[in-house]
Amino acid sequence: MTVFQAALIALFYTFSQSAFSAGLGAYVFSQPLIAGTVVGFLLGDPLGGAAVGAMLNVIALALNPLRLRLGPDLALAGYVGIPFLLLNGIAVEQPQSTLTFGALAAFGMLLTFMRGVLNSVLAHWADYFAERGDATLVAFINLAPSQIWLFIVTFVPAFALLRLDLQAVLSVANALPAWIDNALRLSQHLLAALGIAMGMRLLLRGSGIAYFVLGWLASHLFGPAPLTLFGASIAAVHAFVARKQMERSPDTLADQGRSTSAALPVVTPAPTTLAPADLRVALILWVFFHNAALNFERFQNIGFAAAMAPIARKLYQAVEERAACLRRHLSFFSAEFSTGALLLGATVALEERRANGEAIDEVEMVGAKTGAMAALGVVGEALVQGALMAPAVAVGASLAQQGNLLGPFLFVVFQAALIWSIAYVSFQAGYAHMQRAMNWARLNDWLRAGLFAFTRLGAFVLGGLLLAYVPVGLPPTMIIQIDGSQIALQAIFDRVMPNMIPLAVTVGLWWVLRTRTISPIALLGALIVLSFALSGVLSVLGWL
Repeated sequence: MTVFQAALIALFYTFSQSAFSAGLGAYVFSQPLIAGTVVGFLLGDPLGGAAVGAMLNVIALALNPLRLRLGPDLALAGYVGIPFLLLNGIAVEQPQSTLTFGALAAFGMLLTFMRGVLNSVLAHWADYFAERGDATLVAFINLAPSQIWLFIVTFVPAFALLRLDLQAVLSVANALPAWIDNALRLSQHLLAALGIAMGMRLLLRGSGIAYFVLGWLASHLFGPAPLTLFGASIAAVHAFVARKQMERSPDTLADQGRSTSAALPVVTPAPTTLAPADLRVALILWVFFHNAALNFERFQNIGFAAAMAPIARKLYQAVEERAACLRRHLSFFSAEFSTGALLLGATVALEERRANGEAIDEVEMVGAKTGAMAALGVVGEALVQGALMAPAVAVGASLAQQGNLLGPFLFVVFQAALIWSIAYVSFQAGYAHMQRAMNWARLNDWLRAGLFAFTRLGAFVLGGLLLAYVPVGLPPTMIIQIDGSQIALQAIFDRVMPNMIPLAVTVGLWWVLRTRTISPIALLGALIVLSFALSGVLSVLGWL
């Protein structure tokens, strides 16, 4: 492989990970079918590359979407692994192929960690500018620094790996200490716990604390979508009771934990109306840059805030109000982006109503967004990455394995049309239906009770996210001996309460953020250091 070929392949790999792929990176350009076709063209064997990529793509469909987002880099396996297979004449079913992709999985975890950690730092940088009401710099952080760092941690390593021979790559991967992988994963989980704790600091008011714990308990029984429906049912009953009480005492909902930290906007005689062009700009920014600064702490929060930046500039002229808008949209957010556009549209509608005098508290807005986030994320991943992608992969892979390059081409066209259409329709539906829902709630005296329910649902869902995003526990090899019997320490904790460690860690971080002056960025660094130190000690003790 020449230097020029290696550089071009590395550039395609970077593009597949970048924000400039119009939302098609994970769905199209990172898929092995497309990676194999591109690599095959550059190496002079497009049919061979497409056939290998097709086989890998069918295997990749079985991987969990959340694991793909935060785990091994599928695009690295395609753009770096396939060239190794083609140039060395290795078939996908051969044992050496498994070793190759295993080595690349280790490198991919390391690169994903490097990208996610710096983006977590950028999230706090965005917090700094949001406090000053600077929407332009919040959006800029999502674009320039994140993409410069992305180039460094994608192009440079991919180019270096492609210039090595396969045996050298396998040797370097084998030289990595085994405990490093555990340290990387533990860091990701602890940073996610920090992000959830930051959301708890805003949402856990009044009965929101009970809803958070209830969400954690219910997550042992339900998946994310049923969990959201269960929480919504409880919150709706609670809101109905609160509404009845409110008829007798108008201050009931405020007494039950409604935030008073942010003043509600004053009704102005000249309402601000968003133009269709404003909505299009927000949608375009979301489609392109939703994952630009994807981080381990609050995931897509910078992408969401950047999409809301032009809306904040249009609706809020006062710096304090614009700062509050940006701040509340830098909270924890994670959803499949095309269906998640529905939440963006709904949030834009809520901000428009709030700017024009509607009594919508920032806690209620964050709660509504968090409450719907998990269900939409699961539906989107199951629908878009499962039910709709599977037929496209099947058709494209089948044609590619038959030596027909029309397969990859049809895959790109179908996926692009599908993803963009879903994002557009979801955004428009979210904006329009939220406006209608607000009108209905106002006419039927359900606005306060409905927003109260969404706030509690947000706390409920935040608790339910712990098992998915903070799956920390003691290694199964941590064993103590009692009367000649060996008992795993994790089993002892599980007898008291299953999965209590994620709850204890997250609540502990929440308590530190509430009662201590330590900054979140300092906690971020401390958690990373703790993860590596703890993994190293456990390795020395033989517990990893």
